[in-house]
Amino acid sequence: MKKKVMLNVGCTMLCQLVTFISGLIVPRLILSTFGSEANGLVSSITQFLNYIALVEGGIGSVVLTALYGPLAKKDDRKISSVLKAAENFFRQIASIFVFYTIALACVYPIVIKSSFSWLYVASLTVILSFTLFIQYFFSITYKLLLQADQKMYIVQLWQSLITLLNIIAVVVSIKLFPELHFVKLCSVLLFAIQPMAYSNYVKKHYKLYKDVEPDKNSLAQRWACFGQNFAYFIHSNTDVVVLTLFSDLKTVSVYSVYLLVVKNLQNLFKSFSNAFNPMIGKAIAVNDYKQASKYMETYEFVVSNVATIIFGCCIYLLPSFVLIYTHGVTDTNYYRVIFSTIIIFAEYIYCIRDPYVSVVYAAGKFKETSNSAYIEAIINIVLSVILVFKFGLEGIAVGTFIGMLYRMIYLVWFINKDIMPYPISNIVKRLSLSIGTIVISCLIVSVLDTTGSSTLILWVKNGVLCLGVYCAVTVVLNFAFDKELFLNVCKKAVRRRKG
Repeated sequence: MKKKVMLNVGCTMLCQLVTFISGLIVPRLILSTFGSEANGLVSSITQFLNYIALVEGGIGSVVLTALYGPLAKKDDRKISSVLKAAENFFRQIASIFVFYTIALACVYPIVIKSSFSWLYVASLTVILSFTLFIQYFFSITYKLLLQADQKMYIVQLWQSLITLLNIIAVVVSIKLFPELHFVKLCSVLLFAIQPMAYSNYVKKHYKLYKDVEPDKNSLAQRWACFGQNFAYFIHSNTDVVVLTLFSDLKTVSVYSVYLLVVKNLQNLFKSFSNAFNPMIGKAIAVNDYKQASKYMETYEFVVSNVATIIFGCCIYLLPSFVLIYTHGVTDTNYYRVIFSTIIIFAEYIYCIRDPYVSVVYAAGKFKETSNSAYIEAIINIVLSVILVFKFGLEGIAVGTFIGMLYRMIYLVWFINKDIMPYPISNIVKRLSLSIGTIVISCLIVSVLDTTGSSTLILWVKNGVLCLGVYCAVTVVLNFAFDKELFLNVCKKAVRRRKG
C-alpha cells in the first residue's frame, strides 16, 4: 500500500507539473496571438460548459465511496454492478450535455459583451464542448475505478502524455494556421485518445461482469452529495460567470491569468488527496477509526506545510510574474496586487481544508453536511455579485475567501461531533504555525530582496530566495512547536525512500 501511495503521489505531481507548464504556455500563446478578449472568451465558455457538473450532482464521490468496500473485499460482481449503475448515469448526463451545449451556443453569443460575431462564438462553444462530452460518455467510470483502487498513476501518466502532445500540437497549429477554432479542435482530437487507453487497461486487469444488474442503491446518496458538488462548482466557476455577466471579457482574461497559476498550484494538492483519500476511506469502511485518525494527522501535516510554503511564496511572487508573463500585452491592466493576495489566501484555505473534506467524503456523510455546502455557495454568490460592482476583481475574491473560510470551520466542528474524535487543538496549532510562517517569511524576504522582479532572471532569483526562506522558517517553527509529529513524518518519509 505504501508503494502505491508514493507511486500515486509521484505520478500525480508529475501530471500537475506538466499541466502547470501547459497552463503557462498555451494561454500565453493565445494571448499573444489572439489577444486578451479571445483568451477571456475561451475561459468564459469553458466555465459555462462546466455547469453540466451540476447535473452530475457529485456522483463521482458517491461512486468512490461505494467502490471502497467491494475493492477491499475483492467482490468483482459488486464492483461490476456499481460501475454499471455509474456508467448508465454518466451516459444520461452526456445526452443532457448535448442539448445544453446547443442551447448555450445559441444564447451565449447574444448575452456577452464581445466584438466577435455570433457564429464565431457559437462554433467555438461547440468545439470546446467535445472534451467534456468524451469524458462523460466514455472515460469517467474507468477513472473512478482506478482512483478507488489506488491506481491513479495510470490516469496521471496518460494525462501527462496527452498534455505534452497537446502543447506541441498548439505550437505547431498556431504556426501553420493561426485560427482559434483550428487550434482548439486539434486539442480535442488528442484528448479523445484517453478513453481508449483507460478502457484497454481496465479490461486487462479487472474481471468485470456484463450480466449484472446496475446497483442503483450504490448511487442513493447522489442527491445528498449534490450540495458538496454544488459548493465545489460555485467555488470553481462563479467568479468567471459573474465577471462575464457584469464586466467584460478582458477582465475575465485578467482573472484567468492569475488563476491559471493559483489553480495549477491547487491541483498539486490532488496528488496528496488522491493518495490519502482511499486509505482513509478503506480504514473508515472497516470502522478502524484509530488508523483513519493517524492517516488524517499525517495528511493534515503534509498539506498544511506544503500549502504554506507554496502559497506563501505565491503572495510575494505572483503579481510580478504576471507582469512578466503578459509582457507586450497592452490591451488591459494585468498588475492587480490586492486581488492577487486575496485570491491566493482563498485558494490556500481551500487546500488546507482538504483533509477535512476527505474524511467527510470517506465516511459517506454527504447528506449530513450538504447544508453547509449550500451556505458556502450562497455566501460566495451573494457577496461576489454585491461586491463586483464597487470593487471589481477584488470584490469577487473577497466573496470566494469568506465562503471557503466558513466551510472549513464547519467541517472541523462536524468531524469532531459526528465522525471521529480529532483534537481541535491540533488544527489550531497547525493554523497558528502556518500564519506565523507566512508573516515571518514575508518580513525576511522583504528585507533581503532589494532588486525587485522586473526581469525573469531577477524573478527566478527572488523565487529561490523566497522558497529557501519559507522552507527554513517552516522547519524551524515545526521543530520548535510540533517536534514529535515533525520528526515522525520525516522518519516515515526516509523509511519509504529507503524501502
